[in-house]
Amino acid sequence: MNITSKEVRQLRIFFIATILWTWTVGLVFVMVGLNETALGEIVFLFSAGVAPSAVGLFMVFSTYTRQARGDYFKRFIPTWRGAWFVLLYATLLLGLSTAVLVGFFGELPDFNTVKGFISNPLTILTFVFFLYMWGPLNEEFGWRGYALDKMLIRHGFIKGSLMLGFIWGIWHLPWIFFAGQWQARAFQVSPWWFVVYVAQCMLFSLVISIAYMLSNRSYFTAATVHGVGNATVGLIYFEVSLSGTIWYAVTAIGVSMVIIAATFGLFGRRFKAKRAEQIGQIHRDREKFSMNAVYSM
Repeated sequence: MNITSKEVRQLRIFFIATILWTWTVGLVFVMVGLNETALGEIVFLFSAGVAPSAVGLFMVFSTYTRQARGDYFKRFIPTWRGAWFVLLYATLLLGLSTAVLVGFFGELPDFNTVKGFISNPLTILTFVFFLYMWGPLNEEFGWRGYALDKMLIRHGFIKGSLMLGFIWGIWHLPWIFFAGQWQARAFQVSPWWFVVYVAQCMLFSLVISIAYMLSNRSYFTAATVHGVGNATVGLIYFEVSLSGTIWYAVTAIGVSMVIIAATFGLFGRRFKAKRAEQIGQIHRDREKFSMNAVYSM
């Protein structure tokens, strides 16, 4: 069961509505000068940053059958499936980033976050909360939850993942206008940073898709990889002066390329079988749940 013309239209509505929502709110904030205030940034994040999940949930409730909605939310339930891949990604990200930061730029780990865990173990809960809050919660009900399966069926695994990552990357454009955000600092160093950042999002999107397949299409695992990508380096580097430069994005691209190469090279046969199995399951689920039966746009 391939994606229908109706679903293509609905997918376009999701992408256009998500980008317009975030970009319009961001533009309004810039026009009235709120992008230069801490309060403005917080309000922006909670009003515009939630667009992917908000629009995704709207599309789910308005276009999915009851069975399909149940399956959608079930796959956000915490699971250990694919946890080994999450740990592999976190280890590579932490290890390679540290090697580059220490070896090339003299950025020594301060371990402030880890020290905080030791002195007050309850801060671990705060760390985990924000790991899921910033990125996974406000984005993944849309990017992976609503859009990913459709992109994989329409464009294939690699192309679909990279295209989703491209849209995900350009969606972040308003962040460069908010002075307190690291994206703004990076853009001031080099306007080319945003191009590199979009490439980073494309490769990171492919990494998340790999985790998604290895976990039997668990949105929770995909969201966890997203959160780990955002927060892992903060475990040993509380402040990194290079986090606002193009070089940190280049490092992140390198990490993604390493883990993609490792997946396809070391686990290629196993992953190929897993991917075929899960793509087949997507088709079976679509026939079972008849996702287009509820609403027509």
